[in-house]
Amino acid sequence: VHHLHYKYPDGFEALKGIELAVGPGEKVALIGPNGAGKSTLMLHLNGINEPSHGEVWISGLKVERKVLKRIRSEVGLVFQDPDDQLF
Repeated sequence: VHHLHYKYPDGFEALKGIELAVGPGEKVALIGPNGAGKSTLMLHLNGINEPSHGEVWISGLKVERKVLKRIRSEVGLVFQDPDDQLF
């Protein structure tokens, strides 16, 4: 993740200049209060959200529409509310 910014349609800037590098086999915990941007960041890692600015890379691939199927085979996401997963 390089210089990631994300602004919601209502103008709220949830992510501001996020930098993150995670190596193979490395475990990471995202912790923070409600509204800190944890879920918003995760939605970028499998391409559900598109950055307002910056880039997200997974396993050497830039997360973009043409590689989403491959990215999503490597990045799983489980929503807190199971009803949100059924789409």
